[in-house]
Parts: sequence; structure tokens; C-alpha cells
Amino acid sequence: MSAAGLTRVLDRPVLARRTFLSDPGRTAVFLFGVEVVTGALLALYYQPAPEASFRSVQLISNAVTFGWLVRAVHLAAANVTVLLAAYLVVRAFFRRAFLGPRGLGTWLLTVGFFLLMLAFYFTGEALPWDQDAYWRATVTANLVADTPLVGPWVAGVLRGGADMSGVALVRLYAAHAILMPWVAYWTIKRMRELMRRGAIG
Repeated sequence: MSAAGLTRVLDRPVLARRTFLSDPGRTAVFLFGVEVVTGALLALYYQPAPEASFRSVQLISNAVTFGWLVRAVHLAAANVTVLLAAYLVVRAFFRRAFLGPRGLGTWLLTVGFFLLMLAFYFTGEALPWDQDAYWRATVTANLVADTPLVGPWVAGVLRGGADMSGVALVRLYAAHAILMPWVAYWTIKRMRELMRRGAIG
């Protein structure tokens, strides 16, 4: 780049920055990007098999160079993303965003993003497949089974049958690492369009 080109770039006016709490949508999207990158790094070593998943998580935490750091960043970003998504829902509700010109769509997208982040969180929590993860997955599947109409079917798909089994781990991993990222990509793409229009912040 020439000196004149560099001068043009540096002379551009800087837009006023919004505070952290006034811009949670963009922060949540950024943290989701962190989740994608760290999740891809973890997937290089994770083995989604009942007899190997816990050992692979231990390997990541104790033997892989900076594996503990990548896993810690992944977990921290997951927690903060869920909190930010919940904050978006609460803020949209009290601002009555659902009454605006694009209100219903904005509201449904915001709630959908929150539910998707919760689904990411719960499926990710089950992946170590230790005793805590197994029973968390069991309780979650039981709660899903109580949902009217589709609940029992969805719970059966998650469990891999009537009871929790090793098939559930493979399905949870597939949902966490393959299916839900595509849904999240579409949701975030739509959210970015609404952010540009000022319908969501």
C-alpha cells in the first residue's frame, strides 16, 4: 500500500463506539465466532465414542499444547454467549421490540437465538460423557420428553432409544458440531441484517 493510500485509510472518520451493554448482539456474534474457532480446534482431538470421549477430553486438557487454554476459552465464551443471548431476550421484551415495524420477526429471531445458544450449551456439556455429563443429558432428555406433541419423539432421537445410550453421545456431538452451526449461521446472518437496520442491538 502506498503512503497516499495509507493516509486515506488513517484519515477516515471513526464512528462513535457503543458501550458493551448497548451492543450485546454484536458481542454475542463475536463470541460465537470464538466458539466456532475453539470448537474446531477441540474437534481435532475429541472422539465422540462413549468409551473414548472422556479420555480424549483429558488428553486435550492435560497433554495437548495449550489444549487446556482452548477448552477454557471455549467454555467461558459459551457461558457468556448464553448470558448475552438471555440479556437480548429480556431487553427486547422490556423495550417491546415485538411491537415495532419488524417486531414479530425480530422477537422470534432473538428468542430463537437464545434457544439455540441454550441447545449448544446443553449438548456441549454432555460431550465429556462422564457421570455428570451422562446424568445432565438424562435430565435434559426427560425435560424435553415433557414438551407437548414432539417432545417424546425428540427425546427418543436424542437418547437413541427409550433409555440413554452411547448412541446419544454421537447424536449430541453431531447436533453440536454439524447441525446446529448451520442453523446458527443462518440465524446470525439474519441478525446482522437486522442490526444494520437498527432493529436489534
